[in-house]
Amino acid sequence: MDSKFFGVLSSMCRCAVVSDWRVSNRAWPVRREENGSHWGCEASGHGMSKYLIYFNQAWVGDHSEAWFASRGPLAHAVVTDMKAAGVYVFAGGLEEDPQDAFSADTTSGTLTFTDGPYLNNPQFLGGFAVIEVADEPAARQWAGKVAEACGWPQEVRRFKP
Repeated sequence: MDSKFFGVLSSMCRCAVVSDWRVSNRAWPVRREENGSHWGCEASGHGMSKYLIYFNQAWVGDHSEAWFASRGPLAHAVVTDMKAAGVYVFAGGLEEDPQDAFSADTTSGTLTFTDGPYLNNPQFLGGFAVIEVADEPAARQWAGKVAEACGWPQEVRRFKP
């Protein structure tokens, strides 16, 4: 069902992680703190903010295989537009079954890993995009494009500076 749609989105994004992330001019494909900025990217300190555009899997709804197949090219186009506009940081769909997750917890004083989600909850993250834009109106514009392409609601939150 929607796994094929997200497979398209995820595979697109995995290929772009290193090649399209804006990193320091060094040959190291990592972000680092620079000039007191949170992310150390080229645009930090120049009025740019990162926003998380995301959805809970429960918001997707039930649709036919054909419907999901029709959304893939639309999502691909939005990601392509993000890259062309220079706002793309990262995007991807997550595995649909939360039981495939694992948790790391140190609250007991000892690091423990457990299979499955940390909390069993019917609302869980289905996918996301991180963008870097000048202001909230620009983040709203991109969130609207993502929502339209996907066909379900998106929530948007700004990363702390």
